[in-house]
Amino acid sequence: MKNIIKIFLLLLFYTSAYSQNGISQQFYTPTNSNITSPVPFTELSIGVVSILYLINPIILYEDEKIYAGLTKELSVGFGKLGEQRIAFEYSFVFTGHISHHLRFSYKYDLLMKDNIQPSNTLQSTSVLSLGGGYFTNFDKQGLFPELTYGYSIRNHKLLIFPHVKIRHTFMFGKEDTDITDLSFGIILGIANPFIDVKIRRNY
Repeated sequence: MKNIIKIFLLLLFYTSAYSQNGISQQFYTPTNSNITSPVPFTELSIGVVSILYLINPIILYEDEKIYAGLTKELSVGFGKLGEQRIAFEYSFVFTGHISHHLRFSYKYDLLMKDNIQPSNTLQSTSVLSLGGGYFTNFDKQGLFPELTYGYSIRNHKLLIFPHVKIRHTFMFGKEDTDITDLSFGIILGIANPFIDVKIRRNY
């Protein structure tokens, strides 16, 4: 997890350095020059974050075989900082043929930093998340517990959650093989969509 965060920070540092260099080049380059101006910092940053957000690898162990795929989780949180979350996850798995996995789950985030209060300002903390839910691939079904560790950036309405997640799915059918999977990436979520959390004191 620390390596993922380091890579993320290095990419952001690189885009920042590239942008500052580009600004200086624009400042000293004559107006009649045909040199193409570099991409602005904001566009580079958005591009890097988008790639990290979209690419969430998943590795699965099933029937004594290892498979790989891509997965994406979206969550809706409730509570002061969205600590209680319901989530939907779709996985695109390469198993010799394409397999589509759907998961619906409930999670509870244990925030490692004390005294975090609802705020318009994004706050960061390490998080250990416990959860479980329902699995289907449109052919077989099961239930799973899961454990997630990451570093969340959140306020009372938004969650950005770089993480590593492991879980084991127990299949309902006796002939079906259980699935163990490991995934990592960035979860994006919203919190309290139907609740107005008070973040100011009442005088």
